[in-house]
Amino acid sequence: MTERDKIRKKNLLDYGMIVIGSLIMAIGLMLFLVPNKVSAGGVSGISTILYHLLNWPVGITMLALNIPLFLIGIKVFGRKFGMKTLWGIIWISLFSDLIGVVLKLPALTTDPILATVYGGLLLGAGLGIIMKGRGTTGGSDIIARIFNKYFHISLGMSFMIIDTVVIISMGLLFKNVELILFCLISLAISSKVVDMFIEGLTSERAITIMSKKWEIISKRIMDEVNRGVTGLDSVGMYTNTEKKTLYCVVATRQIEHIRRIVKREDPFAFVTITNVSIMQGEGFRERTTLNEE
Repeated sequence: MTERDKIRKKNLLDYGMIVIGSLIMAIGLMLFLVPNKVSAGGVSGISTILYHLLNWPVGITMLALNIPLFLIGIKVFGRKFGMKTLWGIIWISLFSDLIGVVLKLPALTTDPILATVYGGLLLGAGLGIIMKGRGTTGGSDIIARIFNKYFHISLGMSFMIIDTVVIISMGLLFKNVELILFCLISLAISSKVVDMFIEGLTSERAITIMSKKWEIISKRIMDEVNRGVTGLDSVGMYTNTEKKTLYCVVATRQIEHIRRIVKREDPFAFVTITNVSIMQGEGFRERTTLNEE
């Protein structure tokens, strides 16, 4: 199998994962969250509001909201923003209306607690699969990246602001404080499931990379993932040769991208990924296990 065939196979796998993830997300939305007026924020939350207020189909509404955002993303970030984002946008919209408009499947539960829990689980699992395929479903992700670029607000904080505004608006429009609480629970569950699904229980990882191609790998991480990389002088004791060991700390959702970069540039590179428990510094929220003075 040639290198081109391998790349094509990986891309096909990625696109397939995005389709599967989109289907799981659509099931979570249409059979649990939307019928019970529960939202995890973002574009799907706005679509849920418009569905109940104006009876607009959720899928078409998400598509109508996401396409302009995608075009803005292309203008701001360039073509590297990716066709996989558009692919995810289209499939989540198609599956949502297939379930809700064409098949007209009823909600699997009318209990808001069950809808919140299972809807959040499915939403998070679907999004986790999509991210493993290096894709997104647009919406909050695009807006958060724009906030990060122009206002220097971290991605995590940007997501929190966007989703919280949508959730609070939903509760106010439907005059239901409990609805806000259910939405926040759904948001927390889906967010945690995404992190667990991609790379485990914590949100950040420290990556150590030992490779002869450390220059190109570090450059690609800084250019494509937008994370700083530290090159540590080291010595291979077996060969007694000097080399550079790369070290960087990244968000969980960026792990898969970096692993693919390393594997692409140097299949024989030695990589270790460890949990980060205490951390502070620009680009990450502070997270400690103890209150520090």
